[in-house]
Amino acid sequence: MKKNKIYIILVILAVISLLSFAVLCNPDEAVTDDKADEYEDKEVQVNETDVTTLKDIAEEEILEEAGEPEEEVKKIIPEKLNEIEIKYSLEFVQYLESLEKDYLETILYDDKALKEEYDLFEWRNIFYNDGIVFTADENIFPGSWYEPDINARAESLAEEDMERSKKIAIYALDKYPAKVLKENLGKLYILKSMNFYGVDYGGTNDEKDRVYITSNGIDIGYTALFIEKVFHHEFSSILFTKFEESEWRQINPADFVYFDEQTGGSGAIREGRASQEFDTKMHEAGFLYEYAQSTLE
Repeated sequence: MKKNKIYIILVILAVISLLSFAVLCNPDEAVTDDKADEYEDKEVQVNETDVTTLKDIAEEEILEEAGEPEEEVKKIIPEKLNEIEIKYSLEFVQYLESLEKDYLETILYDDKALKEEYDLFEWRNIFYNDGIVFTADENIFPGSWYEPDINARAESLAEEDMERSKKIAIYALDKYPAKVLKENLGKLYILKSMNFYGVDYGGTNDEKDRVYITSNGIDIGYTALFIEKVFHHEFSSILFTKFEESEWRQINPADFVYFDEQTGGSGAIREGRASQEFDTKMHEAGFLYEYAQSTLE
């Protein structure tokens, strides 16, 4: 009887020992029901951390494949700009910072290209000061425009409109590379009014690459958008002259004929056929709006 009790006690101790050993070997199995939720939360958090780490590693690999990391580029450019400021000026550095980043990086370490950009910067400053004109002097138009059939007339811009108009003009000009402006824009006249063929014009241009636009107060419709749009329209006509006319005509619909080439658009204005509202039907034929169908330019 005593032996049986001893055997039972030994068995119980053995079972307890085995259970304890199992717990030590596999602690996850020892999580109680009331701890299960907490355990699952911790497991999820660990998995999310692993995923985040993998994303970081992948991003670093992409940056390495792409070349120098962005942070390094940001460090290098300011250092070079500091050198340029000492050699040239703070204003030139500010101008460079306004350029497209990709273009800036192509010229930043090329001394010749940088000097050419500085010369363009200097030209730009001179043009913005002297090339934007507000006065209707006697000979601002080509001589032939003063003949009776055209009878060109103009009024100088009101002094109170000059500062605003100049800001709008510079905003528009800054959308072009300085080299394009230098090679294709002679002067920019901003006037109160212009009249040709007995018709008031909002803008025109001449063979000397001069652009003429009007600005007569925001209260009667001369908004910044309107003034800028007129400039782009007229300057594009100058740029257009650099292309072969025949190539341009060939892309028009086969049976298309401009309806006012004889007067250069003044007839369209006089007849009320100069709308500049976008027209989706005209877009299908390659034109933005009605006035675009009046003349080639």
